[in-house]
Amino acid sequence: MSKALNQIEPGTACTIKTTGEEGELKRIFYFPTKYEVELINGKIHHYTSHEIIFEGVEYPQVKLKSPEIPFAGIGDKWSSWRPFTAQSEIRQHFSTTKEIMWKMITDLDTYNIWFVGIQRALPILSSDRYVHQFSFDRFITEPGAFFKIRPASLAPYFKCRVMTTEHEKEFGFEFRTTPLYKEYISFKIEESKKGVWVTCSRTSKGVFSLLSLYNWNDRKSKILQTLSRITPEIDLDQGKGDSSTDSGTGSQWGGFSSREDYINYATNMGLKGDMDIINSISDKPTRGKAKAALFRAKRTGELPPMPEKPKEGAASVQDSNDINLSGEKLIAFVVNKALDGDKDPLNAITDKVTRGKAKALILKINRGSEERPEMPELPMKVSGAVSAASEETEKELMDRLVAKGLAGDMEEVNALDSRVLRGKIKAAIIKAKRAKNN
Repeated sequence: MSKALNQIEPGTACTIKTTGEEGELKRIFYFPTKYEVELINGKIHHYTSHEIIFEGVEYPQVKLKSPEIPFAGIGDKWSSWRPFTAQSEIRQHFSTTKEIMWKMITDLDTYNIWFVGIQRALPILSSDRYVHQFSFDRFITEPGAFFKIRPASLAPYFKCRVMTTEHEKEFGFEFRTTPLYKEYISFKIEESKKGVWVTCSRTSKGVFSLLSLYNWNDRKSKILQTLSRITPEIDLDQGKGDSSTDSGTGSQWGGFSSREDYINYATNMGLKGDMDIINSISDKPTRGKAKAALFRAKRTGELPPMPEKPKEGAASVQDSNDINLSGEKLIAFVVNKALDGDKDPLNAITDKVTRGKAKALILKINRGSEERPEMPELPMKVSGAVSAASEETEKELMDRLVAKGLAGDMEEVNALDSRVLRGKIKAAIIKAKRAKNN
């Protein structure tokens, strides 16, 4: 049985831990809890709960449940010294990707911001240009590469050397801020479910190695905490939350292939007196556009085209998994979509690494450190009747529809699913009309 030790009934058999003698519980005293036990030999003694074992009472093993990610991401840290050798280690969790973390650790130009003891770092290059001596743009981070650092003191520059580089796993270098000793500093990156763990190990040997532990508790043990404040964070669980609440753009747009078709359908239904469809639109911008289109249609009397209502279960929406793109083109596509306000293709990416790279690029673009990539050409399908009826190439299709557009027939052009192709054809029609008028 499992019950509190202060609820055990008198008369329960028990055993003394230290002597192994058996006895019987007579009375219980509280605050603090004491047990009056009569032993087999008739003697009466008092014991605490740590000194006695009751028969029939379970003693479950107590386990400490620690969170997967510690508070503020701060992990274990320790330092030690034995004759002529000093060692220390700190761990920190970062809510970001391995790619971003690797760039932050190998960017020696920013070490003066977060690494204690460095005032400035410069590359050592065999370049004739003066400006290259003050920039890491041409510096190759590989074993054997030299750079120099100026300590946060009156000391001159000291030469350092890259010793270990294992892409997105480990980066190590020799470090010196004084002529008395030198350190080997290693950063190791380990991927976790919600980010990455970074371990910083420092080792110094020699008579003066003890000096490397000076000011360790106050400043040197907190360098990764400082680094975490300037490292871009990625919400790796955002995609899961969005996919659980929204089954994709098809459910968001009522099963229509585009938001324009959804707005046109809701506007036509609103003109017929059915406002439930407009009011049931969950996306506020889409609902606002539908109400504005309804107001404009009532004022001008011009009705938008009525799209065909899709059948239940037949959503013709194309997400990022249906697009035949990969790598940088896929990232460029979802980034452009997200910057335009449509985050569904981004959240639909199942690959965590690709999704993290795309989100990191969006953060950089918003901060102004990166430029917006070009929108890649999408091999999207045209409307079913057009694509199924013929196997003509894109150029032949454009030539045929441009000719029909010049004749005044724009129905087939407007029925195209591909916005890119539809825009090219309309631009060609306008260009042809201008050339004809001239």
